[in-house]
Amino acid sequence: MQFLKSSKSFFVYLFVILFVICLSCLFCAHICLVSGNPDYTYYGVVPSKIYRYNLTDYNDRSSVWRLDTGSTGNASILAVSAAEDDTNIIVYDLTHDRIASQVTINSMQKQFVLLSNGTVFKVVSSKQVSVLLLNYHSIPDATAREAPLPRGSYLSTDGLYVGKEFVFMGSSQGINAEYTILALEKSTVTITSDDGDEQQYSLEANSYKNAILSPFKVYKFVSTGNIMVQSVSIPAVGGGDCTCFPVPSAQGGFVGTFFLTKSLKGEWGWDEQRDYGYRIMAAEDTEVRVFDLETKQLLTKFTVTGGTGTAIQPTANAIAVQSDKSITLTFMHNGSIEITRSNLGGIYTGYANGVMFIGIQPNQDTMVHLPTQAFIEAYFFVNDDTQLTIDGLTQTVPANTYYMYSQPGTHLVRADHNVVLQANFWSNEPDYQGLEYVASIVPSIETVNLNPTVTLTPLEGFPIMYAVVGVGVAAVAVVVGIFVMRRRSSKPV
Repeated sequence: MQFLKSSKSFFVYLFVILFVICLSCLFCAHICLVSGNPDYTYYGVVPSKIYRYNLTDYNDRSSVWRLDTGSTGNASILAVSAAEDDTNIIVYDLTHDRIASQVTINSMQKQFVLLSNGTVFKVVSSKQVSVLLLNYHSIPDATAREAPLPRGSYLSTDGLYVGKEFVFMGSSQGINAEYTILALEKSTVTITSDDGDEQQYSLEANSYKNAILSPFKVYKFVSTGNIMVQSVSIPAVGGGDCTCFPVPSAQGGFVGTFFLTKSLKGEWGWDEQRDYGYRIMAAEDTEVRVFDLETKQLLTKFTVTGGTGTAIQPTANAIAVQSDKSITLTFMHNGSIEITRSNLGGIYTGYANGVMFIGIQPNQDTMVHLPTQAFIEAYFFVNDDTQLTIDGLTQTVPANTYYMYSQPGTHLVRADHNVVLQANFWSNEPDYQGLEYVASIVPSIETVNLNPTVTLTPLEGFPIMYAVVGVGVAAVAVVVGIFVMRRRSSKPV
């Protein structure tokens, strides 16, 4: 009898233990489903044609095209920087089905990985990292002092374009490079380099400061308020190539109603002969206002018709763009090669190129413009089986692959999972032209759908006197059709 009682107690205890284990397993499974893969994934592709042809005589469009041998490259590097200790990083070469690099690095350390032209890659890290794709053709040695400057906005250690901490490697074509801090909230920003040098800036909301970073050093930005960090370049009159870049919204992602970005002002200013500028696109009719961040002056306001875009050339060192309904904002050139005399009397040729990364949030209409006079390679990368819709046509893209698209013009894109778009484009003249790109910032696909918690201060509330102070504003606003971007000059008062 005692044996039966003992056996019964044993089975009761066993049942309780198994029940608890089952509940624990279910709980863990639920947590995994909710949180997803704890790793972070960065997709991209190295451009396949890294070279450039120039006219032998800039005065003669029919002269022979000659290869610029100094522009030719057979590989590019990924520069991966860690924000935390014990960050495990694996770089996959998906084209050749191999692991290109596997390493563990600590906070403020970096790893270079060399990949050949045309390589589709995937970086998987155990913690958030910064990934830069640089048109640099070998692993830099300790004496290297120059590297291509990325065009675009950096991601915080939370994987967002807005945040209070950023860690990334400085990169430039000279000893120093200018980076821009755009403050969304009142902030004190401390920048520390990997060798201990420190600089500090104080900013009010809706203001900006330029910081100097040296190439190949890793930097940490720590801010008391939410900021954004940019490194961009806009060619002025007599300038050279146009490297296009998208501008993320202050509300998260690339679709929103509030944007801050660098612009162009000064003796040379915008070249109104060129087919370039900030392009604003909207899926619905919306009113847009553009402000000078220094004076808080209203530079221009206009209406964008749904399904079209507007190009502006705002004369200011930095601007805020506000809209009633959601828009996207991109610095864009349509791709044509231009031969123009500068104010100094010289001849220059202007090319357009771009290697842009844009995050497309799930179930959100995103307007994307691909230059109309350029070769296009647009890669839509996905981590999950995804229904991708472009201009009403839907295709299924299997997990861990991409969909390649090459149709120029303005497109309406929608997906049911996170998507990262890498758009490569270069001038289609001559028809064997290559892409001499500079550098890009690669985002994590897992954080595409996340938005920051940030307090924004619209600029409409500033006194009217700011709108009438005389500063010779020359903003260009042009409404364009879906496939063609043309400009009509205007000077708003």
